[in-house]
Amino acid sequence: MQNMQKLTPEKGEFGVWRALAQGLGTNAPAGVTALYFVGIAGMVGADLPLLVTLAFIVYLGMTVIVSEWSKEVSSSYSWAAIQKKGFNSSFMAFTGGWTYFFYYFIPIFAFAMVGEAGFVQFIDPSLAVKFPYLWIVVVLIMTVEASIFVWLGIRPNLNYVIITGIAEVSFLIIASLIIIVKAGSLNTISVFTLSPVRGNITSIFIALVLSITTFGGLNSVIPVAEETKNPKKNVPRALYILAGLLAIPLIISAYAETIGWGIGNMASFSVSPDPGLVVFGKYLGIVGFAILAIFVMNSFNSALITDVNSSIRMTFGFSRDGVLFPKIFSEINKHGQPGKAGIITAVTNGAMAIVLGLIMGPFTAGLFMIIWFSFYTYLNHALAGVGLLLYHRKRGTLKIIRHVVIPLAVLVTLIAAILYSVYPTLPAEPYTLAPVFALLYIIVGWIIYYFLKKRDPEKMARFGDTTL
Repeated sequence: MQNMQKLTPEKGEFGVWRALAQGLGTNAPAGVTALYFVGIAGMVGADLPLLVTLAFIVYLGMTVIVSEWSKEVSSSYSWAAIQKKGFNSSFMAFTGGWTYFFYYFIPIFAFAMVGEAGFVQFIDPSLAVKFPYLWIVVVLIMTVEASIFVWLGIRPNLNYVIITGIAEVSFLIIASLIIIVKAGSLNTISVFTLSPVRGNITSIFIALVLSITTFGGLNSVIPVAEETKNPKKNVPRALYILAGLLAIPLIISAYAETIGWGIGNMASFSVSPDPGLVVFGKYLGIVGFAILAIFVMNSFNSALITDVNSSIRMTFGFSRDGVLFPKIFSEINKHGQPGKAGIITAVTNGAMAIVLGLIMGPFTAGLFMIIWFSFYTYLNHALAGVGLLLYHRKRGTLKIIRHVVIPLAVLVTLIAAILYSVYPTLPAEPYTLAPVFALLYIIVGWIIYYFLKKRDPEKMARFGDTTL
């Protein structure tokens, strides 16, 4: 699009590695091992490594879809632009933007804060008794930190994320391999089979709902496409490099923690406040314990920063189109950032993190939000796959594997994951409410869309068109 208002970082556009850092920080791999692995193990026990592997296969298919779209679309409100091109519909564009606005703007950012706040207490459970509201102090500190980091521009915060993120991934790989070697005869291939769940495929599909989000954030490279050099080449490249950087440490760590804990004792793994720390401490001593603890806290911190990066780019895109968000969300500061939007985002999410944490407790609130926002990533990736097929079929550029087979396979898998999240067994309380909240939020968005369309049909018809 000619003459569009464009985000431009200080010192110019950046390359593959800083673009990759945006997704790496959002995934928070060490944080995943601390929180997600506990939840998955609670569903399938020793099949944790199998579920993480299956989750990667599914997410890789989702990444193929996003990679193909990133060759066509480079926009700060990426998901709105993707759905617009795929379906040629402002309604679909708004649905994509509205749901990913929530995905970026509230739950993941709040999860980063309550996750780290809760983890601080889990290192020493007595802290929860002595200082029951210590996590609120952590939330407030992180709110201030996020505001400062985002105001100062994306390049400095991505430099921090890529340096600490590569160190984090390297440690997870090396430490996990040491545990595997030391485990000796405890090593087994059975944790990659259905043996631990006694062939119960239903348990696998139910657990897959949470497991897929183990790789959540991988595709969060695309919100910074406007600021990346040659984005239609470098963004796909960053996506595939990042897929490998996340798959290796997460799958190996899942295996190492499972055999290190003991495949016959996984029931206790799922109720332990910090099983990863226990395993690392057992095999690597106090040094391994301490390094993992530091990286877990840093992981949540990186997620906090990159989630704000994503959220302010989504609201920037809306505001740039004159839809829903006022112009303050598209005002650029001297560092090339929508800085005021960043401060508003940090404060809003800090407040939500505290409210949800007070209602549910920080750990429960974090898992509740994972289930809630997972529906939106499933929905948008499924729709993006269908849109990709329609888009290339219309242009006569259809590729059978990339544009038909993979999108349809992802569609079927994600629909199954959504259905299994509510049937045959509803999640335990309060998680039962997460699918309900997810649906209600979408309905509210549709009502807003039709109100905006009635007020200014021409503006809404153009929504989703802004892309390089």
